[in-house]
Amino acid sequence: MTSGKYFNRGVMALDSPYIGHVIRETEDKIIVFGEGNDRYDIPKSEIQTTGRNVLVGLNLYEIAKKYKVRREDPLPTSSPTQEWTQGENIDLASYERKYPKSLFNKGVRVLNEDHLGHIMKETNDMIVIFGDYNYRFDVPKSLIKEVGRNVILNMDLPQLMKYKVDRNAPLPTGEPIEKLSEEQ
Repeated sequence: MTSGKYFNRGVMALDSPYIGHVIRETEDKIIVFGEGNDRYDIPKSEIQTTGRNVLVGLNLYEIAKKYKVRREDPLPTSSPTQEWTQGENIDLASYERKYPKSLFNKGVRVLNEDHLGHIMKETNDMIVIFGDYNYRFDVPKSLIKEVGRNVILNMDLPQLMKYKVDRNAPLPTGEPIEKLSEEQ
């Protein structure tokens, strides 16, 4: 990720005062989660001005037509993926250090398979989920039922709501939310 100049800012279109918030920033685009299940991967070249909010120099219809993607798709990162090839002498410890098993960026679902969002931060005992309607949930890892392509929580949506926190609240580690823009 880059400097995080746009992270957590509201996003506006020329004809709409609010289309969502920036939840991720790469070198060349911003990832915007909008209302409902909307997600837009918008090139930074489309940004007209930045103040308190980010103004995209297009109408909402044009943004949706050009840049709307499935919210469940993996979030892009700025760091390039490195290929790993198996050598003759396999050092599993080196491989695990280079490619740690992490929940970061995985999709999250509840028991009935409803998609909630993506994991943006992981601590030893908590996961921070950015979800639909600009919700943020800080959920204990002990409530994870399964981990595969997605993380399945051992609860239904009404139970999850007790873990909802203000999206701008400090992270479970006590760091400010802006710290996410510095991490990968």
